[in-house]
Amino acid sequence: MRRNDATLVVDVPQYRRIFPHIMKKRCDSLVYQTVEIDLTKTVQFVKQQNRLHPDEHQYRVFEIFVAAVMRTIALRPEVNRFVARYNYWQRKEHSLTFVIKEDYTDEAPEHSSPIIMDPNMTLPEMAAIIDRTIREARQPSIENFTDEAIGFFLRFPLCIVRAVINLARILDYFGKAPKALREADGLHTSVFVANLGSIGLAGGSPHHHLYEWGTTSMFVTMGTLRRTRTRLGDKTTFKDTMEVGFTVDERVTDGFYFMNTIRLFQELLNNPERLLERPVLPPPPKTKKEYKLERKAQKRARRIERKQAKKSA
Repeated sequence: MRRNDATLVVDVPQYRRIFPHIMKKRCDSLVYQTVEIDLTKTVQFVKQQNRLHPDEHQYRVFEIFVAAVMRTIALRPEVNRFVARYNYWQRKEHSLTFVIKEDYTDEAPEHSSPIIMDPNMTLPEMAAIIDRTIREARQPSIENFTDEAIGFFLRFPLCIVRAVINLARILDYFGKAPKALREADGLHTSVFVANLGSIGLAGGSPHHHLYEWGTTSMFVTMGTLRRTRTRLGDKTTFKDTMEVGFTVDERVTDGFYFMNTIRLFQELLNNPERLLERPVLPPPPKTKKEYKLERKAQKRARRIERKQAKKSA
């Protein structure tokens, strides 16, 4: 069993193997979590870097946020998985999609912009990709690939459009969809990030559902960046926080792993200078052969232990 966008994961705990059979759709397995993220040191880092390097790229908080998301995914590979055909799959790419609006008006169009990053990338490299993607999407005269692909298919009669979509769904189900087709919709990425704070959404960050179409197993919504002031005696301190909503497919990993993933994400935002360094990546998931050899070795070790226990008794 193979897919062109992922590798089969075989070392999944037994109790989780049954989840895809019980919860067949993502809408059956949605988990919502709101976390207040501390961005105080992130904001300080952005101001410091932009002040020290005025002639270089000027960082945005959004770029640090996205870079921290991608670094977290690289270091916590289980959140870069999805469920298809009742099996677990590890993506071959580290990717992210976000929506860019050309202008802050009702009439301005918006574009879905998938980006692919190497897990070894540092902050300057990731920020350059994010900045280039935003600038290109905000050029009204140039449509991105997603818009062009959708516009092309919508020119045909409805019956043909439905036939093409059904064919794409079948190809994707069996993991045979071409890369160009996967990139056209932006829902075949590791994570989808919605910067709702950029459009002035008040009252926290609402959660977004996951789509049955595609393979995206995590949706992250960013709220408004808020600054609070605390006065203790003669000292005044400021704290920058943001409500972030996480929507995940609970089948891909357990709650303990996911909460540790959020802790790592917060740690990176508390220490954004770590994003300037190359990461030490975890090993890839075991192959089927490696997994079988490991299981045999474990069974052999247990048999030896039982024999020694009987002898000592």
